[in-house]
Amino acid sequence: MKKKGHLFRVVFFLMLGVFLMGMGSAGNPGQGPVESPFNAKIKDTSNNEVSIASVTFDGKTTFNVYMGKGRVEIPFDTISRIEMKEGSICVSLKGSGSMCNLKTNGILKVYGKLPYGMYQISMKDVVWIELIKAKQ
Repeated sequence: MKKKGHLFRVVFFLMLGVFLMGMGSAGNPGQGPVESPFNAKIKDTSNNEVSIASVTFDGKTTFNVYMGKGRVEIPFDTISRIEMKEGSICVSLKGSGSMCNLKTNGILKVYGKLPYGMYQISMKDVVWIELIKAKQ
């Protein structure tokens, strides 16, 4: 009788382990390698500058920010530079001036490719980003 109880526990924990391992990819929906026709130069808060290819914000080629209580979705085609200034964001638009006093959701991440691997940084760690349309 003891063998059956022990066998039941072993099988139960094995099945539980398999189930929990399958949930591992649920943490970051929408993340992963996404091709983008834009490159970027980024300066972070430690004064490190890096140039990346195929840049996205959370897998998208739009910059989603809040302007007051409203949400604004700015396509990369219209952005030349994004700067963090005293807790808010200023976006320089191509030929249209700039938009300031913008905010993000606090968890926004920038993704891109380097010649030797993938790059990722939280927007809160960024000083500025310059977006460049990749040559095709």
